[in-house]
Amino acid sequence: MRIRATATAALTAALLTTGVAGSSPALAGEKPSHQANATAIQHAIAGKATAADLRVISDDPQLARTVPVSVRAGKPVITKASPPAGQNAAASRTADAAAADFQTKCLTVDYPLTNTSYLGDIIYTWHHKFSWCTANTVSGAEWSRVITASPYNRYDYFTDKSSVVYPQGLTTDVSFAPVGSPMGTINPGGAGSPYHSYLARSVNLCIAQYACYASNLPQSDLTIGRDNAYPAMTRAL
Repeated sequence: MRIRATATAALTAALLTTGVAGSSPALAGEKPSHQANATAIQHAIAGKATAADLRVISDDPQLARTVPVSVRAGKPVITKASPPAGQNAAASRTADAAAADFQTKCLTVDYPLTNTSYLGDIIYTWHHKFSWCTANTVSGAEWSRVITASPYNRYDYFTDKSSVVYPQGLTTDVSFAPVGSPMGTINPGGAGSPYHSYLARSVNLCIAQYACYASNLPQSDLTIGRDNAYPAMTRAL
């Protein structure tokens, strides 16, 4: 993504200009140059770390704890939700959908993405969360199920956030699941559904020695089904 690439390039350039000069290869027994560290970090956050890059990272205890080198995508956690109230209800439900009151079902999805370091430490886990409701327009007929409450209580949050993590603003915040949209019976899990919620959060990773050495853009696009939500697109770096 262009936003992430531009931010990463800028931060890496700043890193290269703040440290000790010396781009010549390190001799045996010498510590890697500042440029070698910067290159290893850049490759790691781009998901393209080589064996040489990983050696540079692993040999520096601070980098080994704080540079993300792997991603663990969790599974969507689905729980029952309370129907929207107040402003959420007004924004997510229309008079046309008021007749859809049979077998009403409101659900919440919480989807986590985790960045881990070379040592396996969790740098942060980012969550995409929202609720939605469906109901049948004909009693007992699942083929008549429609969306009665568009995604509400939508937000993202962090858990297991280490001291190097500095969340920035949302760069993308898009939801498309119109009230009255048919859900039917063929798509309970949400795979391939056109109804979705997409969030992307900018995150800077900063430590005193290297300033802000990386910019991440955790993001996910969750498509909505009758009984579940499917991670159609995810990226944690």
